[in-house]
Amino acid sequence: MSKFFLLAFFCTLTALQNAKGLAALAGDINDSNDGTNYAYRLPDSTEPVSYDLQITPDIENRSFHGQVDIVVKAKQYTTEVILNSKDLILTSAPCFQDIKTNRSMAIKDYAFDDRLERLVVKLERSILPSRLYKFTVAFSGILRDDYTGFHKYFYDSGNYSRWIALTQFKPIYARRAFPCYDEPKFKTPYTISIARLNHHSALSNMPLKNSEIHSEDGWMWDHFKTTKPIPTYLVAFMVSDFDKNYINGDNIAMHTRKEYIEYTTYMMGKAPNLLKGVEKFTRIPYMLPKLDLVGVPLLNAYSMENWGLNSYEEFYVTLSEDSQTEDKIQGSMIVLHEILHQWFGNMVTTPWWDHAWFNEGMCNYLNYYITSIIEPDWDLDESFVENVHQYALSWDEYDDTHPLTFAVSTPNDIENAFDIITIDKSAAMFRMLKCVVGEEIFRTSVNKYLNDFAYTEAEPINLWQTFDNVLYDANYVIEDGVTVVKYMDSWTEQPGYPVITVRSTSNGSVVASQKRFSLSYPSLGTNDEKWLVGLTYTTETEMDFDELTPSVWLKPTDDHAVLKVPENFGWIIVNIQSTGFYRVSYDEKNWKLLLIQLITNPDRIHVLNRAQIIDDAYHLCRAELVPYDYYTSLLEYLLMEDHVMPWNTAINGLSSIMDAIRRYPTEYSKFKKYTQGLASILYDKLSENRMQNATTKIGWSRLLTWTCKMGNSRCAQSASRHFDAWMKGHQIPSEMEEATLCAGMKKGNVAALSKIYKLYKTTRSPSQKEIILRALACTNNVQSHFSQLNLIRLDKADSGSLQTFKTICDNLVTTSAGVRGLAGYMAQLLNSIKSSPILDNLQKYIAVAYAALAPKVATDDEMFVMDTIKPSGLSIEINITVSKIHQTIESNLLWMERDHEKIIRAIEM
Repeated sequence: MSKFFLLAFFCTLTALQNAKGLAALAGDINDSNDGTNYAYRLPDSTEPVSYDLQITPDIENRSFHGQVDIVVKAKQYTTEVILNSKDLILTSAPCFQDIKTNRSMAIKDYAFDDRLERLVVKLERSILPSRLYKFTVAFSGILRDDYTGFHKYFYDSGNYSRWIALTQFKPIYARRAFPCYDEPKFKTPYTISIARLNHHSALSNMPLKNSEIHSEDGWMWDHFKTTKPIPTYLVAFMVSDFDKNYINGDNIAMHTRKEYIEYTTYMMGKAPNLLKGVEKFTRIPYMLPKLDLVGVPLLNAYSMENWGLNSYEEFYVTLSEDSQTEDKIQGSMIVLHEILHQWFGNMVTTPWWDHAWFNEGMCNYLNYYITSIIEPDWDLDESFVENVHQYALSWDEYDDTHPLTFAVSTPNDIENAFDIITIDKSAAMFRMLKCVVGEEIFRTSVNKYLNDFAYTEAEPINLWQTFDNVLYDANYVIEDGVTVVKYMDSWTEQPGYPVITVRSTSNGSVVASQKRFSLSYPSLGTNDEKWLVGLTYTTETEMDFDELTPSVWLKPTDDHAVLKVPENFGWIIVNIQSTGFYRVSYDEKNWKLLLIQLITNPDRIHVLNRAQIIDDAYHLCRAELVPYDYYTSLLEYLLMEDHVMPWNTAINGLSSIMDAIRRYPTEYSKFKKYTQGLASILYDKLSENRMQNATTKIGWSRLLTWTCKMGNSRCAQSASRHFDAWMKGHQIPSEMEEATLCAGMKKGNVAALSKIYKLYKTTRSPSQKEIILRALACTNNVQSHFSQLNLIRLDKADSGSLQTFKTICDNLVTTSAGVRGLAGYMAQLLNSIKSSPILDNLQKYIAVAYAALAPKVATDDEMFVMDTIKPSGLSIEINITVSKIHQTIESNLLWMERDHEKIIRAIEM
């Protein structure tokens, strides 16, 4: 599954508690020494062989009922059959039957274990190993409205409402729809039948086999062909009155509501190429007879990779040639991500959620890789480094982060396993591995792995061993003592990453050493972690930025490694194109040589390395590994920089300092003036159209908005003129849209606000909605922030609107007025929130708001408000999470207390 709706909540929480998720929060029984809570795992006494599932949704009564026949194989003598079930009612006593003899086995008792989310069936006598039994159970449940399990929702269509009912079973929500063995290791065939009214249609994982009408009630029953072996989380079905768009002879179809079906033509043209791109990379044809892509009419809907039935937010399957490039990029990659999962996760499945990162990371990396081949003008190599690689580094730089592979046991653990470490760091790992072994061996190894483990379960070790076998057959040795198993284990089994320190010695050689990088202050780490690091590098005399295969290896047992360089080599740059997941620090001489090169002719250094140098320098300053004047001196070269990416990287660091240094008004004023000087340089470049960006000025727009927010008068005047013209009916240039709407919010008059709010309500573009939500933060009227937040009604809060609330909060806190507005809003509502009947969802909203505020609060009055709204009396998960977030506030305060004077001295030098 892509970054689905749970991620908006859990990633927010995890980011600011430095990425432990909530892995240690729930469960206190039968814990092993490694932290695994085996009580939540199903016992190994029985396993499913096949399912025959019949479901009838009753939308008028907001419920469903059904029956499931599970063929069960006993693996040992047992009198108990235990499977998962949650929030279901058995409408008749379960039946247990020996298939060979057709004899029924008496059931002594059955009961639900709500805490462990189980149905426990006790038999009068023991069942026999290797024998097959049919377990039959009839059940009913409520069609949920939290977008999990079998759920429904209504949507407006003209003057009336319509509904759809569909499934979302990942990671552990199938048990909310039917009793089942709800663990990914149990892969079995499913035969699914869905009842519906005549004017509706049903979809499932496989094509329709036949339909029949039940004469007694008039319901139409759709019977679908039997699936390949799949885990429960990939079972899917839906009932709706959607229309279908397809091309004769093609196995891909798009489904969406009738009024938008004609707009699916653009993506219908893209989807087959995306599917072929995956087939070409894997060298394995798509394995099912059909692939349905469903557009769900809900903003911020999740995307889901159900085998043969992928679901997406409706907007992304109804794009057109005229859609904004940003929407087309995002739409193509969202569709491709779920297509990739048909191979990675669906065909080959990891047996448990402690390796949730494995398939997510592969799909995330290949998403960029394959799309860049299909759409080379989109500059996705650069986007990957900025949006995935650098982002993951910033998440993984604290002492209490978690490794990629970590124990998950409880339902809370599993739901929280999907964070930036899981999704983005893992993708960076696969890119790093590809550069180590080369593209052809990477593809060959992945192909062999998929073929060897097709339709079964596999763990990361199986892929690493496959790589080692392919390397052996090719007579390719990475390095003495270096195998893919050892290499990847060093990166996936321990948290964090290293900083590589590069220095010249008195005898003219260059050596590199490593230690764990940390921004925790004060540090809690032991610095015992070491990695198997492949180093790539080039020098001023060589200028080779294309060789991405490591030439030197720094092993955990090495004190240092020697980098071979020519005589009089000039500067050296380590980590070519940011392929390695580490930061690099140099000695003073090399920093100065790099600065001279950047100031005189920056294009001689690859753009990814220019961005890397800025990003590393900022974080190294925060870690007290280099002085701040190294960073501020590097920023002077931006006068020569005409590429979007290094500017975006620089702005990230500058914005973080701006947020924290507000605690010191004098220093804040000086630093803001310094930053405004950079913004003025940037605006000159933008207005003269000197910035290079192939993706039709997507990066341009963000940079332009920043220059306006920094108070650049020319930018503000231009945006204001565009807004006045828009109020009179003229179009806003796409690259000016956010800055223009921001200018309108600053005007603050009723007519301006009314038109902006109307645009928010009527636009179908998620990217445009995001732009409007970001623009809302531009008002200086704190009271206005309260009305903006009322776009989300917290008395009706649900998971579907959580992402929108998060977007509002994240953008409100970009200004000091917004910080005060959001903090005051939460303080005002806290008492009513605590007494709300929908407290479970609202706790997530509290945590999201608190997490947005945490890295931004700086002044004593803001700290006072944060202490006031610090929740109490809520769930243990939220309380612990908020306490961790509060530690981030204290860490930032300590950082700025230590460094605010150093920063000002650096900009005044």
